[in-house]
Amino acid sequence: MELDRFWELVTAPNNTQDCDYLKTRLSALSCEELAQFDGIYTKELRALWHWDNWKVAYVIAGCNSEYDFLDFCNWIISRGSEAISILITEPDELANKFAIATKDDLPYPFIDELDLVAGLLYEEKNQEELPYHSVVNFPPQGKKFKNKPKLLKAELPQLFNRYWLG
Repeated sequence: MELDRFWELVTAPNNTQDCDYLKTRLSALSCEELAQFDGIYTKELRALWHWDNWKVAYVIAGCNSEYDFLDFCNWIISRGSEAISILITEPDELANKFAIATKDDLPYPFIDELDLVAGLLYEEKNQEELPYHSVVNFPPQGKKFKNKPKLLKAELPQLFNRYWLG
């Protein structure tokens, strides 16, 4: 599968916060294409598994567990390659470029189990499982961020001023 095709399939409309969109998009793929999609997804997910990205999730939504961070990474991937580029190069711009949904009046940039969609469809079609590549079993890359509000505000002023609930 070409990388452009992957992004075409995975990028969801900005208001999408669940797996149904991706499941619908992937349902027509062959088992081979699902396996290729899953491999690219895993690669993108592992590339996001970094403390700098977790810091952004922490400022926006208080993300404090591996599973919350995984769901944040799922949300970022679902926004497309532009969102990943912004997260990596100018993370403070995320709030200006992408709508962040709310749940119970709190920021909710999470999509639960999006990373599992291709594997579950593969299993439905093929009666076999794809290898599961859990990223939560690995420590994030880089150096852990300091969660001091003063430092976070200095590093991510727009996100901090817009979302920080401290």
